[in-house]
Amino acid sequence: MSPVARPDIHTFFHIDLTWFEKNGRDLREEMHAVLCDQDRARYPTPADAGIVDRIHPVTAEVARVDALWEAIADHCGLQPGFITPTTPLTTAVFRALLANGNQPMSPEQLHKRIGKSNPAAILKLLMGGDIENGIVSVENN
Repeated sequence: MSPVARPDIHTFFHIDLTWFEKNGRDLREEMHAVLCDQDRARYPTPADAGIVDRIHPVTAEVARVDALWEAIADHCGLQPGFITPTTPLTTAVFRALLANGNQPMSPEQLHKRIGKSNPAAILKLLMGGDIENGIVSVENN
């Protein structure tokens, strides 16, 4: 049996999509709530956002994705007000993962993305007793 690695600032975290259902929360509602005004006008309710083709901005790979993920990753998440200095740290981490298309990020990467706190404090937050917004280490999934 191999030893379990202790999470550090290089451990990857992501949003466990099943956590929302298990906890009586709707991830699509949460995603809709963080849309910018322009995309909320395009998608007045989560039900108005279907599946769209997303072209990866770097690789040009085409993937079918939820329109809410696409709007957050390609537009809302790039807006200056998406994460601000006054955004609570737990909210900022959640939004950073949403804007990253739920691709795993380490506390070090999250720190660079949100521009607040420090990697050790972000790790401490993520390793706290309560799972916040379904964010777990990739190894725990």
